[in-house]
Amino acid sequence: MEENRFDLIVIGGGPGGYSAAISAAKEGLSVLLFSGGAIGGTCLNEGCIPAKYLLDKAAALEKIRALTEKEIIREPGLFSFRKIQRGREEVIKKLTGGVAYLLKANNVKVIRGFASVREAGKAECGGKVYEAKDMIIATGSESMDIPIAGAEYTINSTQALALERVPKRLVIIGGGVIGMELASAYCAYGSEVTVLEALPELFPAEDERMISYLERELKKRGIRIRTGCKVKVIEKAGQSRRVFFEGEEPEEVYADAVILAAGRRAVCRGIDTQSLGLALTEKQEIAVDEHMQTSVPHIYAIGDVIGGYQLAHAAYAEGETAVAHILGKNGSEQKPGVQAVPRCIYTLPPCAAAGYTQAEAEHRGIATVRGEFPYSGNGMALAEGAEGLVQVIMDKETRTTVGVQIVGEGAPELLSFASLAVEKRMTAQEWQQFIVAHPSLSEMVKEAALDCFGKSVHGAVR
Repeated sequence: MEENRFDLIVIGGGPGGYSAAISAAKEGLSVLLFSGGAIGGTCLNEGCIPAKYLLDKAAALEKIRALTEKEIIREPGLFSFRKIQRGREEVIKKLTGGVAYLLKANNVKVIRGFASVREAGKAECGGKVYEAKDMIIATGSESMDIPIAGAEYTINSTQALALERVPKRLVIIGGGVIGMELASAYCAYGSEVTVLEALPELFPAEDERMISYLERELKKRGIRIRTGCKVKVIEKAGQSRRVFFEGEEPEEVYADAVILAAGRRAVCRGIDTQSLGLALTEKQEIAVDEHMQTSVPHIYAIGDVIGGYQLAHAAYAEGETAVAHILGKNGSEQKPGVQAVPRCIYTLPPCAAAGYTQAEAEHRGIATVRGEFPYSGNGMALAEGAEGLVQVIMDKETRTTVGVQIVGEGAPELLSFASLAVEKRMTAQEWQQFIVAHPSLSEMVKEAALDCFGKSVHGAVR
């Protein structure tokens, strides 16, 4: 094969892009990957992984404080935020280095640069043109700006993750996933945190009952949450910042740092969508079919650039779907079902869900029953000092699982098998026959499922 000709060109080195490149290479395709930014994209370098590192250490601090209150540990001790940040950088370096190794080991040619694509099958970078029959666009997303007077006095989520010291007072504009995770972390580190969210409630797409539970827990930990408010102006006040906002009435709050976390938007950097004839959605995201193929044959798009769930694991699955279609495997490999995609919010405590909420299921004409089980009824949760709630939604007629929601320690891990139960529409009888380890937090998911039809052994009688 000629030096500049490949079977597949992938634009973007984030989770979706690099995983698709490796998957295709393992199938024998010659693959070229362009990565304008750091290998691993936002997730490994500026988002998921660094945020979870900070949250993990914050969770440890919270647990130590809880044990101190019970006089099991005599003193809560001190912590070094500088060393925490150093550890975060080490983890990022290890993971990105590991991905670079995997790309090389699988013979994926990597070009560190932004590619320009103006016609199908061709990508240009550094004055050279590279060709391939198929192309996958995985250019990701970027932080969204909102028009606020004084926005220059804010920092974005990337900068927030790399702060050298913990701000005494912190205001976060935006109560989405990014904002609430940062709020949880910095509250645990000692910041006085205020979250300002424009919408009337947090996470309106999720189960109202579970989010209300989550919000109460976050407030108990000291996070001040103001919903239904609009930030009007941010002013410099000496070394501090003064944030004016309107809710039921005008208010102001002072902060040592203001984080703007108003969500993310798709990036098509280098992709001439007009010349290519790529169809876009109303939000200017690239439109794709169930095989992740765009309106142009042999051009695929995955990850944040197509909108939907802007999640790394969704991008992984979408990449696998695209590669399968490129290889002609048109059987079971299709666009990931919306219902089965795990949705995780890594707050303290975390929240995780898969499938329909009860309200959404009812809206779709599904008569439902709801089962629940509290952490307070589980032996492992009591041993670990964990609090929370598990909820399972089942189709009343078919007695199959259509949704799972969890708030509490370990929620994202518990959701792994719970999302499979949603994907496979696990029946009430199958839940009864399903054996889970004891003692374990996973027992609660089974108990909640059994509770849908009054079969929970350890649940409250109702």
